[in-house]
Amino acid sequence: MHLSRRRHSHRRPGRTAVRAAVCGLLLALAGVPGGSPALAAPGGDTAVCRPPAQTDPDHTDERGRCLAVTLRLSEAPVLGGTARLDIEVSAVARDRDVRLDVQLPAGLEWVSAPAGLSTSTAASLVPVQGGRLHRAEGTGRAGQQRPWRLSGTVRAVAEGPAGVRATATSAADPEDTDAGSVFVTVGARHSQFGIPVGSVSPAARAASGASRTRPGLAHRPAEPASAPAGTTTAADTACATGTWNYVDHTGVTRVSANARVAVYDDDARGTDDLLTTGVTGADGGFTLCFDNTDEEGGGQDVYVQFATENQNWVIRNGKSRQPYRFATPVRADVPAGSTADVGAFQPADAALMRGVEAFDAVNTGWNWKPGNCWDARDTTCRRGLVNWAPDSTDGTYYSLQGNAVHLAAEDPDAPILVLHEFGHAMMDDVYEDAFPTSPDCSPHYITKTSSAGCAWTEGFATWFGVAALGDPTFRWPGGRTQDLEGPTWGTTGWDNGDTVEGRVLGSMIDLYDTANEPGDTCTEDPAGPLWNTFLGHVSGSFRQFWSHRAADGYDVGAGPLSCLHHNTIDY
Repeated sequence: MHLSRRRHSHRRPGRTAVRAAVCGLLLALAGVPGGSPALAAPGGDTAVCRPPAQTDPDHTDERGRCLAVTLRLSEAPVLGGTARLDIEVSAVARDRDVRLDVQLPAGLEWVSAPAGLSTSTAASLVPVQGGRLHRAEGTGRAGQQRPWRLSGTVRAVAEGPAGVRATATSAADPEDTDAGSVFVTVGARHSQFGIPVGSVSPAARAASGASRTRPGLAHRPAEPASAPAGTTTAADTACATGTWNYVDHTGVTRVSANARVAVYDDDARGTDDLLTTGVTGADGGFTLCFDNTDEEGGGQDVYVQFATENQNWVIRNGKSRQPYRFATPVRADVPAGSTADVGAFQPADAALMRGVEAFDAVNTGWNWKPGNCWDARDTTCRRGLVNWAPDSTDGTYYSLQGNAVHLAAEDPDAPILVLHEFGHAMMDDVYEDAFPTSPDCSPHYITKTSSAGCAWTEGFATWFGVAALGDPTFRWPGGRTQDLEGPTWGTTGWDNGDTVEGRVLGSMIDLYDTANEPGDTCTEDPAGPLWNTFLGHVSGSFRQFWSHRAADGYDVGAGPLSCLHHNTIDY
């Protein structure tokens, strides 16, 4: 069946439209005539939740909330030193009861926790948290005019990076939440705010037994694969082999596939020679061969550099715009005709594990989606750009202007969150920058009414992550979860219809999943009709997407409609 891709007839000025839509929303929120209707807070509150002052009309996902959390450390404490931690929780619209969770990694401890909060210590598997998490938790009341202010004192007990995170959640609605973070690097004599990263970081030996995150998905090389292991080398050549790994947020050692590998000759004169490059395979492994003639005599003095990039996507530092690179120790004077096994490596700095995990989350999306580009009908691929740093507070959103995902430091702990934002990037790519307008989208909630455009763009982005991960559950950093498949008519806390992103998302899940509930009997291939209709048209809403699906000749009869109806969408 021929699928028309009517981009020219549907094309519209995406960024201009988005600016106009968001400006209209801001005018409405300010009470100016001509703006969009005021957005109600979750839980039936009719007071207006204003987006943060830094809201940018080029951001698809400002993550504005009805709560705002601010953290301040009086100083960056040296080892054994203390600092005052001030926390402020305010409610943008009305006073509300709030639950607060303040977390310290193993490198910091409470000298005195904020008054009214109870403390506990538990094991943590997140690498950068150092094996333990110190918490202070409790409830209070926050308002716009009467913020909840707390103070405590922390002590630095280990050198290295440390992040303090506080999360406030409304007692009335768990989706009404906000988090704040502050980062320090503790030293024995000097400490500083932030977590600095060099242009190249050291790699360390990795544990054996690394596994793939999603073994059920076939590996798709992002670039031509490196030479297979066991390649016979000529007398004047040699090879290097090994694997690249990381430790994920659950403490499991994983392979990192499709990562850039470069083999260098360590030159005593300071100008290292690039010998060859490639990408890691499905098992994180590589074998790369090179001319072994060293101008200084003997064999090459080899080291390997890994990077969070390939030609189709990159995890890069938001400031330097460079990928994260990691170098192994030098293997001196590699014999000609041999293969030097450098072994298994991972980042030496635990604070950088999250960057490699984010890279692997995007790799999961790459393995799942059809085609040789993110937009399967492109002949020249657009590279996916993801900005992340171990101390980033610039997230979580996709920038239409910069065509880049922006992630906060903790976001890679939630692969679904990484893929959700990358889903926005992919839609912008497929729609040739004619991104749909999405009013009433700041703030937006999975379970609440927003607008047809917001529900479609946000629902699709999450659906991409759900389909790639094979898990119909949204799992946020910190452990909060939301079932995305089960809700139906009458589910407590859920609004109804195709202006609710969770209903659009649930409909798309139920159209393809095989774990059917009563009223859900659809089992189509997610990479079939749903994906092909997405690729073939620029849809501005789920209703329009459904019309495009019908125009493409796919089933829109009683069976699929019943799966939509199960999710309260009645067409």
